[in-house]
Amino acid sequence: MEKVRIGIIGVGGITQYAHIPCFQKLENVEIMAISDPNEDKLKKVAEKFNIPQKFSDYQELLAVKEIDAVVICTPNVFHKEQSVAALQSGKHVLCEKPVALNSKETGEILKTAKERGKKFMVAFCHRFDNTTQILKKYIEQGEFGEIYYAKATYLRRRGIPGLGGWFTIKKLSGGGPLIDCGVHMLDTAIWLMGSPKPVEVVGSSYNKFKKEATDGGWPPVESRTGDKYSGTFDVEDLATSFIKFANGATLFLEASWAGNSETGLFLSLFGTKAGAKVGQSEEEGKMGGRGLKIFTEKQGGLVDILPVLPEVNPYQKEAEHFVECIRENKEPITKPEEILNVVKIIEAIYLSAEKGEEVKL
Repeated sequence: MEKVRIGIIGVGGITQYAHIPCFQKLENVEIMAISDPNEDKLKKVAEKFNIPQKFSDYQELLAVKEIDAVVICTPNVFHKEQSVAALQSGKHVLCEKPVALNSKETGEILKTAKERGKKFMVAFCHRFDNTTQILKKYIEQGEFGEIYYAKATYLRRRGIPGLGGWFTIKKLSGGGPLIDCGVHMLDTAIWLMGSPKPVEVVGSSYNKFKKEATDGGWPPVESRTGDKYSGTFDVEDLATSFIKFANGATLFLEASWAGNSETGLFLSLFGTKAGAKVGQSEEEGKMGGRGLKIFTEKQGGLVDILPVLPEVNPYQKEAEHFVECIRENKEPITKPEEILNVVKIIEAIYLSAEKGEEVKL
């Protein structure tokens, strides 16, 4: 395949900030078309990034036979419909997280991808972070032994995205910070733990800042051309959970958009040979340079290791991997069972929070 031609459905903040710039940097890759029902934004993005074709109806984009692959960056409620349609039209698919609103929808997508023989990948960009990649290598080489416990945190102090836009409307998003940013930490933790099978979940959710909710600045204001905001905020602002796996391992997860707490992304791993903590405060920056500390034992003494890692753009690495999977017929880093298990866990957390009791999977 000489050139991989890409179509992108949805031209909001993540498309403008990450996907378009990253794919346009790759050799022999062309973003041929974009689609969005917001025609003002569609026109602006097409002109800014010099993209030749634009459609207000995504079905018209899928009808372009020359397009090899589609990136889906729309509100969560549309992911299943658009992923299935793209796969059925013969396109490979990279879908933004969360893959779908529930496990039933996720199953339909994965079934279609298998039947059509097309690549389907979820945009879990944190798997491509420098710290995550080096930890995965250490773990696979046995340097951590058995990982039996992990803690994963994604906390914002005041960071509600696009207040009153689709992020904060449950029928469009499916939920709040758990399904928005907590899903990243959940996927990363489970992947590093070796993708054990989840068997039991206890979850709680809270909405304590509804009356004081303020827009957290994402998507970037300059990317919101033509968007309308109702002020609706009917999802959680904090979710917490405790997850048990079939191999006896456990995971504590918390995600918030607002709270009187520390902020940042943190991940701790407890292994029989070594442990690790990844993380930094929100003020110290976000992805690409998170601090990594490894706790182990050498020559009979306790040792802390601080690896020096090269800076990377995880979105760029994600785009490169997706294109490589298409060119070389490789399996994407996100495997079907891993994708489905993440959705099942999120589904169970919300159900447990609603019922006030544990949920068995």
